[in-house]
Amino acid sequence: MTTTTSTELQTQDLEFPIEFTPAVISIGNFEEMKQKLTDYAATYKDIVITEQTFKDDKKVRSQMRALKKQINDRRIAIKKDINKPLDEFESNVKELTTILDNVIDPIDKGIKFYDQAVKDKKKQHVMQLVADLTDQNGLTVDDIQFNNKWLNTTSNDKNVIKEVKAQIAAIKAEQARIDGERLIITNYAKAVELDAQGWLAMVNDGKSAAEVMKLMDKARDEAKRKAAAKAEYDAAMAKLDEDKAKENTVEVEGRKVDPDTGEIIKPVSQEQPEVQRSYSAKPKTYNVLLKLNNITGPQSQMLKDFLDDNGVDYDVKGA
Repeated sequence: MTTTTSTELQTQDLEFPIEFTPAVISIGNFEEMKQKLTDYAATYKDIVITEQTFKDDKKVRSQMRALKKQINDRRIAIKKDINKPLDEFESNVKELTTILDNVIDPIDKGIKFYDQAVKDKKKQHVMQLVADLTDQNGLTVDDIQFNNKWLNTTSNDKNVIKEVKAQIAAIKAEQARIDGERLIITNYAKAVELDAQGWLAMVNDGKSAAEVMKLMDKARDEAKRKAAAKAEYDAAMAKLDEDKAKENTVEVEGRKVDPDTGEIIKPVSQEQPEVQRSYSAKPKTYNVLLKLNNITGPQSQMLKDFLDDNGVDYDVKGA
């Protein structure tokens, strides 16, 4: 950047003398002409064009239009004459202001460049202050919200350090809170036999330990409810299979026989568990009509899941 020595202008050199004489424009017979035209216009206020007046009315319209044009043309001519010195004056002013801009613009550009250089230097200094404070506290500069006011000339190191320390204290307090909440959730998860990992993520997202524990209790109760419903369903299905097996057997000479296949069905004994399981390699299938009363939505979903998982072919009919 080129350094120049400014040349001060004397006060009298900055004066801007202007000679200005306001123009006087008047219509000599304005009031008389205005009254005549007003009276003349009144005669045509409620005019009705007829066959007899048509030609005369057209003639009057032409005369009035010609008079109107004459007045307007005179106005335009006078305005043009008046604007000539104004146009010349504005041209001279523009020429002077352009010269002044040739002085203002480079100075303005230099001042802005200097201001930015000062701000950049101060920002480097402020960032170093922030880096030193965050390093001392196990943080990084990215953890601090930068305040552009720290770059103002009125701001000093004391103000910056005070605000950064306040942010660091708040960050540490929040970290301590999260660590405490995570410990509570970890211990509670062990106590209720739940995996803590997913619940700890909720703490990281801002939920309190109390809120998370309520959700954990709700999840545990739901799991218990589902387990109880499944156990109830399994027991019902086992009873159904047992009843169906009894219905499809007959006793022949002291033995239970399947009437459809002639297979001899012997009761399961503790002495011969393997023999009982070897009677039939392929389990027998049944067509069962099952009517369920007062079943809930979740119970019906569990029943559907069980049938699907075990490859059972079934049809559902509404009551």
